[in-house]
Amino acid sequence: MTAKYHVGSNYLITLYSPSLVRIQYSKTELWDEENPILIEANFDKDEKVQHRIKKTKEFFILTTKYFQLKIKPDGKPFDIGNLFFTIKEKKFTWQPGIVDTENIGGAMLDLYKFPEGKSNEKFTEGLISKNGYFVYRNHCEFLWDPTRNWIKRKKEPLSQDWYLFGYGNDYKRAFSDFIKLFGKIPIPPKWAFGYWYSKWYKFKDTEILEIIKKLKELNIPIDVFVIDTDWRKHTWNGYEWNKELFPDPKIFLDELKRKNIHTCLNDHPGYGQSDELPPDDPYREKMKERIPDIKEYRVRWSDERYVNAWIDEIFTKFLREGIDFWWVDGWGATESPMDLNSQLWLNRFYFEACKKTGDNRRPLILSRWGGIGSHKYPVQFSGDTYSSFETLKYQISFTHKGGNIGADYWSHDIGGFLGEKLPEDLYIRWLQFGCFSPIFRTHSSGGTRDVWNYSKTVLEVFRKYVKIRYALFPYFYTLARECFDKGLPIIRGLYLEYPSDKNSYFYNEEYLIGKYILVAPIYTPGEICEREIYFPVGLWLSLEDKKIIKGPCVKKLKVSLEKIPVFIRKGAIIPSSTVGENLSKKIDEIEFNIFPDRNTEFIYYEDDGSTQEYIENKYLTQKIRATNSTREIKIEIDPAVGNYTGCPSEIVYKLNVFVDRQKSKYVLINGKKSPFKYTKKLLSGTVDSRFNFLYIEPGRFRRNQKIEITIKFFS
Repeated sequence: MTAKYHVGSNYLITLYSPSLVRIQYSKTELWDEENPILIEANFDKDEKVQHRIKKTKEFFILTTKYFQLKIKPDGKPFDIGNLFFTIKEKKFTWQPGIVDTENIGGAMLDLYKFPEGKSNEKFTEGLISKNGYFVYRNHCEFLWDPTRNWIKRKKEPLSQDWYLFGYGNDYKRAFSDFIKLFGKIPIPPKWAFGYWYSKWYKFKDTEILEIIKKLKELNIPIDVFVIDTDWRKHTWNGYEWNKELFPDPKIFLDELKRKNIHTCLNDHPGYGQSDELPPDDPYREKMKERIPDIKEYRVRWSDERYVNAWIDEIFTKFLREGIDFWWVDGWGATESPMDLNSQLWLNRFYFEACKKTGDNRRPLILSRWGGIGSHKYPVQFSGDTYSSFETLKYQISFTHKGGNIGADYWSHDIGGFLGEKLPEDLYIRWLQFGCFSPIFRTHSSGGTRDVWNYSKTVLEVFRKYVKIRYALFPYFYTLARECFDKGLPIIRGLYLEYPSDKNSYFYNEEYLIGKYILVAPIYTPGEICEREIYFPVGLWLSLEDKKIIKGPCVKKLKVSLEKIPVFIRKGAIIPSSTVGENLSKKIDEIEFNIFPDRNTEFIYYEDDGSTQEYIENKYLTQKIRATNSTREIKIEIDPAVGNYTGCPSEIVYKLNVFVDRQKSKYVLINGKKSPFKYTKKLLSGTVDSRFNFLYIEPGRFRRNQKIEITIKFFS
């Protein structure tokens, strides 16, 4: 339950949680009831926020578990001397004007022509700071009017509206507050976690189908084919198909659907201002009907008539006719609301167009980052980069820092945009990183990224790691739900899980996938590279080599070109699934790869993967627990909780259990002895491990059944 306090005549304080407070100043004592455009403020109305209020002759003082806020109600705007925000755990006090030099960083528009193109652009601040606070100042003078479903002006444009996050060392709490304030991070459709093929090239429809066929012949799964800007008659603007390339778009799109391949069209809404529809564009007539006084046939983004006409007559129409999402390749928003990022404003309406198709599809766009609030419109596109090891290295920290402000689904041009055919070591290293990234999309400005145009080594490495990525889909997808519920990034800097470890802030070129998988991509040339890797506290098992490393420590490892350093922390349970041609098939078997510690627990997640029903609590979760002692390992698979449309009533369970050197005497499944064997195959057969795992196949069970497994060892 939020608490509000009017302080003097000019200040309004709203306490949302013990770690988040809104402070407002109004010279004219005018307060708006509607939310600012970016704010949703969805906090638990029944949960009382514990706090204390103290009033002295000079100050109003509000204290919670995490912070103390002191305001001197002198009738002046917030400034040094009348506002003090103290983070209790850090013993740090922020005042207006203080620059936080300890902020870890957030996101930026893109990486266009990095590094030269980024000389004047830097990371925005992210939520996470070693000082334990974050300040968001809302400068936009517009509010969202729910009665009109459009914007309206604030009563007092020059008022102050600030949001102070004070969380101390509890970094994860900041993410929870963030999504409750700004809105949740949607779960992308499950096919978005597969492989995306993309290239700026004048493809004919037959050539696209040939590439899909070629990938199938090479036993490489694919889910998305991205069609760049040449799909249209006028290349850069307008919405008429190029009939020389696509004689019958409907037949082509239907064929993609038949093959379970999803697609998008590139749209260039302009750079600086919105592009105008060409004189012969067939949609000009429709726009004249909708907007009789139209003079220039370009979107005016502050006029709801224009925005709704473009959404209804163009964006949504193409989605209904067979494309799955739009690639928003530009930020030109003519007359977008003042003090609001034009890219963010564009992204909102391309994303909303997906919701108007009438088929309850899960919305998605591919677009540049538009500042704070853009997390509500995934996926993020990092722009046109040079093909270099320098770019690859930078993308590693760029990815996990983006998660600090909700940019959780970065899609990089794997291989770089501006290079031709790449040196094989560079391409292999980039592919390896891509397979352990949020979204995996190869792309270029025409240079080949087709693995069949490289050596057999490149092909084999690509196929191996793309299959590992597909096998890990249930793990990525479970983390996507955690991202939706708690705001926690899928790709995490070490500091998020180990905030008290100083080294976790220093080693920026490695990251965690969730809590349990540590990835340290190689970003230097050569057949064999030496890589310095920091291992936080815990036991870390190499995915492909026979290394068990006890952290905290720093190790220098020699890594061959065919491998990427990936380690799994003991205590992990990693779900995986069988790899098919794409992710369209419903999961009918699940493999739990268990690395038991004394007490290990994981909550597996599943939904229909394609609609918005997950928002309406139509999904399934299942808890898996494992306890380990010297004589036995006990595993419990609880009955699944929940349901969703199309949920299979039965599923096949398989287990890989890390047993190290322990020799198993027998295995019990629900009290009955069961066969077992030793294996070195991991993650649904995609990894050749150097360790021994006990392979157990409980078999097919109903989802509402409980399974208890006991592994007894020889003493």
